[in-house]
Formats: sequence, structure tokens, C-alpha cells
Amino acid sequence: MPNEPVQLVLNSERMRDKRETGTPNGNGKDFFATDNAGFSAHRKALVAAASAIRDALQLDDTYGGLGYVKVTMHEDAIAKSHRPQKVLFRSIWSPHVATDGVGEPIFAVTPESLTAVIAEMSKSEAVVTKQRVDPDTGVVALRPSRQRCEVSAIASITLWTETDRRNFSAVEASSWLAQPGTGGGYIVSCFPLASAAKNPKLAERTRAAASRLEELQAMPEVAARAIEGGSDRGRMYAIQMMDPRALEAGGTAEMLDDPTAHQVLLEELGRNPVVRSISLPPVIASQSTESRTLETEAPDDVLLAPEGTPPAQVGVIDGGVGDALLPWVENQWGLLAGQDKNTDHGTFISGLLVAEGTMNPALKLSPDLGCRIYDIDVLPADPGGTGKPFEAYYPQGVPQFLDEVDQAVESYSQDSGVRVFNLSINVDSPQGADSYGYMARRLDEMAEKYDVIFVISAGNLRPGYTRTEWHPKVDLALASLSADTRGILAEPGESLHNVSVSALNPPGLDGQVPYALARYSRRGPGLRGATKPDFAHVGGSGTPLTDGGHGLTSVNGAGFLVTDCGTSFAAPLVARRLADLDALIEGDVSRETLLALMVHFAHTPDVFAQKKMLPHTRDLIGFGVPTTAERMLQRSDSEITIVVSAVIRPDEDNWFTFSWPDALVTAEGGCAGEARLTIVAKPPIAHEHGDERVRANIHARLMQSDGAGGWSGQTKPVNALPPKGKMHPTERELLQESMKWQMVKSFETGRMRGRGSSSEWKLRIDYLERANEKLPVDGVDYSAVLTISDPKGQAPVFAQMRQHLNSIGVQTGDLRTSIRTRTTT
Repeated sequence: MPNEPVQLVLNSERMRDKRETGTPNGNGKDFFATDNAGFSAHRKALVAAASAIRDALQLDDTYGGLGYVKVTMHEDAIAKSHRPQKVLFRSIWSPHVATDGVGEPIFAVTPESLTAVIAEMSKSEAVVTKQRVDPDTGVVALRPSRQRCEVSAIASITLWTETDRRNFSAVEASSWLAQPGTGGGYIVSCFPLASAAKNPKLAERTRAAASRLEELQAMPEVAARAIEGGSDRGRMYAIQMMDPRALEAGGTAEMLDDPTAHQVLLEELGRNPVVRSISLPPVIASQSTESRTLETEAPDDVLLAPEGTPPAQVGVIDGGVGDALLPWVENQWGLLAGQDKNTDHGTFISGLLVAEGTMNPALKLSPDLGCRIYDIDVLPADPGGTGKPFEAYYPQGVPQFLDEVDQAVESYSQDSGVRVFNLSINVDSPQGADSYGYMARRLDEMAEKYDVIFVISAGNLRPGYTRTEWHPKVDLALASLSADTRGILAEPGESLHNVSVSALNPPGLDGQVPYALARYSRRGPGLRGATKPDFAHVGGSGTPLTDGGHGLTSVNGAGFLVTDCGTSFAAPLVARRLADLDALIEGDVSRETLLALMVHFAHTPDVFAQKKMLPHTRDLIGFGVPTTAERMLQRSDSEITIVVSAVIRPDEDNWFTFSWPDALVTAEGGCAGEARLTIVAKPPIAHEHGDERVRANIHARLMQSDGAGGWSGQTKPVNALPPKGKMHPTERELLQESMKWQMVKSFETGRMRGRGSSSEWKLRIDYLERANEKLPVDGVDYSAVLTISDPKGQAPVFAQMRQHLNSIGVQTGDLRTSIRTRTTT
């Protein structure tokens, strides 16, 4: 019969084994192997560039010749094995301190260290004469030096200058900072300070440059403050231009609106080598609404106090929850005064959290009634409008707003066990969608610090920029998407530790494609190939119906039904499923397990499963639409789902071999059925490394034996076309096709009818570090979820696999009750 529980591996420690590593092939790859003349010209150009940078730094008396250079790798040389960090930019003289884009490491340098780099470049031979014999094949091949390999992999070397530090003028800055809600300050990010352990002189110079930023506080018209951290991994400051007359008079400090004064400050910051970037602060985006109040009161069971305590609980970070839903409010942060509240938005969200199915019968698989609401009322009315209420609460802008959010999340997560927080708030930033935003970074830190998950709206296109309604014909739908150049995910939806949600059309509306991307919804791709948004859910139609409705109904503060649309309202439908999942599992389940289950059991609506659409599906809906927690945890007996929640440690791989279920093995020995594999990891994140901020790639593989001692991978990424069949894809292709360096990955086999000739399989978890990076001593937490199923729904997969796992020493138990009792032996 159906309803077999998801199985947790109780003795995951048995999977630990010595890490399998390959032997490096000589000194690396020579990218000019057949072009010695070209290499000579290339080396000459690089030496000239490095010499010019050295000479320029020698003229700098203020900062002792300190500088930072960006090394851009050739397109085919961005993999870590080609990085010029073994002989050219050695850590002892030019440490790797940061990264810009993919394949663009940044090194701290001085004239002395650049002299050493140039000397090593000059050692690279113009003609390779050394040879080596391959011990396996006996083939004789040329063996270039490591110097030549590293020089050949570099495309260019450039000094990090004021142009790299900012992309706006003083006039643009003073105009932006004059807006209400900005806090009037620049966000200044620094390079990490060099370590004194390896290079005392370099460390001394970087500290001296950093102290110049502290000295800015002595200027009467400038106020500087640290806005997060203070570690040597990259300090961040808010630096404001203030009106000294207002300060002297003891009045409110007004931001100085003189572009000339801003120019002086920007030039001072731009000359300081330790300054990595100067950014304009984000502002809270206005939350435009198309809500329409219906002349019907919400059902009594939506408004009355619940009987008993519902297990699910969600923190709603917004402008407050209206009186009609107070029976469901477990606690209220209570920051905002009554006159500064607009509870419409937060009440609509909370109504969906409490009773989405009761008010929206068309939404199938809705969870049961009831959710405890933690009302985090921190967003005063009129953000992005006059801004006065926002500035009254947060005179220092978004950084101060996030400080308040941090305090609320800390309190409710630690005192009440709230794990899921709905954040249907986006920000506008002049930096655009190509940079990882300040707000996303702060949310990453909170999620990791408090072990919580923020569910973030993907953002809405502004009126006038919405797309045409989704067309039933794929080609025309794609044409509309391609014409939309403004619909990329809004900040902070790019947050790595958290999830963002796009919006879909409701089902059952005349003239609209059900579950298609709503015309207002923003979408991916995420930064540098990351899967964003993570999920999608119904958010209401962007084309009002004849009665003015949007196909999505909730409640307002007065207790009446109201209809509206937006990604703001898709987010709580995902947040509720996460909260239900957390509530149904006894014990302290990791956030990685919650996310892995959500991703693993998400489904792709038919409209996105068509072959022409698949290359775009992941950018539109991520991993799909989540199902209910009950359906995640109770599965058919024709499948088995196994969860491994563990830690991968340095110098180890995690794996076990198993036999495919007998009922799915053909007479010829091939394997039938389907499999899906999902992994969510918590690798170290270092934001100073830009697009390479994820510092370890934790990968999951489902492999089938070839019968001759080898193993071949049998999965492809979910919501993607199969790879093009290259034996050795490039690093950029691996970023897309294998989801390399992503924290969340999901793969599937598709339907197999007799694949391979062996029933022996392996589940393997392994890792790859960035160049010169080491896995943390305590390892990296991860959760992997594997499902093997019979798509016909007939084979006794659960019973056969559970018996087999027990026979090979893999102990499993019901995930819902086994978290507390799993063993470590």
C-alpha cells in the first residue's frame, strides 16, 4: 500500500572513506603548445604590463607602493588547476586576496613583489625542449615548465584603479543620495588585509592604507562607521557627506548636496588601494499593489482563534499584520507606531500562510488550515515614496533596517524556534543586477548565523514594463521573454543561503495559460549561472479579470476578502511548505535537509516541460513548484527516498554501493525505473571572492558500474536538456551543465528501460576546493536525497531496497522520528 515514509540513513559515518584524488599531469597545460612565436610575444606583453604597474606603484609615496592587480585568465583556463599561484603570484610575496569575475583572481602587490613575479615570468622558456614519458602509455611528450604553463594561461594583468572601484560620477552620487531612505552614505568595501605571517611588509602597508579610512572621521563634513564585521576578510563602511553647519548647530545632519564636495571624497577613496569598491546604497522598493477588496467577509475559520496550537510557524517581515488575523499572531515585534503602519501587504501574506486553500479552492494540494504568525513589523509606511517614515526609523538607511531585522530574527529563532521567515521586500540599487547586493550578503550571514531560511520574492516588473500574457505557443512565449530586458531577479533574490520565488498564473482563468510565468514576475538567470529563482508558485494573474480580480484571494485587516497579485504572494505559499516540513519532522533537522526535500520533490508544470522551453525553465521557475510537506514525507511503496544528512571532511569522500531493486532489473541485467538525486550543502562563502565566493564544490553522483571496475554517471540536471556530449566540457559549461560551485543541485535519470548491464550502483559525495583553498577542519554540512522509483507505480521498490540496505549495513529509519535517534557509528 502507499504512504511509505522517507528514510533517513542513521549511520552515515559508515560512508566515510579516504578521498580519491587524481595525480597532477606534469606542470599543467601549455596553452601555446603549438605556437612558440605567439608565446614569446604574449610573454613580452605580460612582462611589459607588470613592469608598467610596478613603475607606477614606485611613484606612490602615500601608500608605500601598495597595489592590487587583477589577473584575467584565458577563457579556456579558468579552472583552478591553471591559476598562476604556484610560481608567479606566490602567497609569500603576492597573496591572492580576492576575486572579481569568474577566472579573475586579484593579488596584493608591491614594487618588490612585482619584481619577483616578472623574474618568474622571464624564466618561462620560449621553446619547450624537456620531455616526459607517460608511465601508463609510454608516449613521449614535451614537458613545459610551470612558469610557461602559468604565463600561457593568463590573458591580461591590470592594476585595480579608481575606475574599478566605482562606476558613477559625483553628480550621480549626490542625486541618488538625496533620495529619502538611502541614509546618505556610500558603502565602501575593502580588500582583506594581508597576513603578517607570510609578508610583514605587505601587511604593514595594507594596515596603513586601512587606517586612512579611519582618519576620514576626523574630517568635519564626513561621518564614517563600520556597518558590518571588522575582520581582516574585508571590512565594510558607510561613509557619509554631512553638512558641517548642521552638525555645529546641533541639529539634524543633512547630507551635503554639493557634487564638488562629493568629488573630493570620492577621489580620496578612489586613490586608496585597500578600497575595493565604492557603492551607492540600495533603497527599499515601493510595493505597488493592485488589490481589490471584495464585498465578502472571510470565512469564520480564517478569522477565529485556532483550536489548539498549529505546528507551523513563520516570521513575516513586513509592515505589520492587521487586526483580523491577530488570533493567529503568536508574537509581535512592535517596532512601528500605529500611524506609521500599512498592514495591507503583510496581512495578505499572513492570510495565505494561514488559509490559502480555504480562500482559494482552485489551489490544489493546499496545506491544512493554520500557521502561527510572528509579526515582525519593521517596514514603515511609504517606503520609496516620501520616505519620511522610513527615515524617521532608519536614518542610516537599509543597513540600519537590516540591523533591526537581524535582532528580530535572532530573538524569534532562538527563543521560539522559528526557522522560516517570509521576506516579500525588494530593494532598488543603482548597481544593477550584475553585482551581488549588500542586502543579499547580509541575509546570507543571518541565515548561517541563526540557522534559518528567508523566503524572498523575486520582485515585480514596474507597471508599463510587464510582458504580454504568456502565449500558449512556445515560440511566441519565448519571444516575449527575450524582448524583456528588465525582468531579471530583484535584490536580494540572489541570496545564496536562502530561496527566492517567482510567480505563476493561477489555474482555471479564461484566456490564460495555467501555471505559466505571470506577466509581472521577475526571473533568472542568477548571477553567473546560479539557479535563481529557486522555486515558483501561484502569485495571482497580472491581467485583471472582468470582475477586477486576480485569481488569488486573501484577507485584509478588516476581515474582508481581498484579491491581488505579485511575487510577494507567491513567496508565502513556499514559506508555508517549508514551515510545515520543519514542524512534521521531530528533532533539530538541518536547514540543508529542509531545502533538499523541498527541491527534491518540487514538480515542473507541463508548460515548462516542453523540449523548446527546457533550456529556459530553470531560469523561470528554478527547481519547480513545491508540493505539500505531507506528500514529501509520505511516499508510494513503488519508490524509496533515502536522506543522508552528514558532514564531508577534509581528505575524505562519502559513498556506498548498493544493488538496484530486483523488480527494476531486466532479464538482460539492465536497470529500469527512474532516479532523482538532490544535494544541498553549506560550503564556506567568502564574499571578497566575487563570482567565486562559494569556496568549495560539494558534488553528489549517482553512478552505475560498467562491469569492468569503472563507474559512469547516470544523471543530468533537473529542468535542463541533456549535455551536448563533450568528453571534456569547459569550466563554463560545467557551471551550467553540472551545476558546479552551486550550493543546491538536483539531478535526475529520466525514465530508464534497461540502462547498462549491471545492477550495481554507487552514491558518492565528494568535493573540490578553489585554488589554494582548504576545506574547513570541521568539514562541510550537507544533505543528499535519493529517490528510486517505478514510474508505473507497480514494483515493490520500498520493501526491496529497505531490506537490501539493511543487509549491507546501511541503517535507515523514518525521517520524521529518526532525527533524534540516529547513530554515529
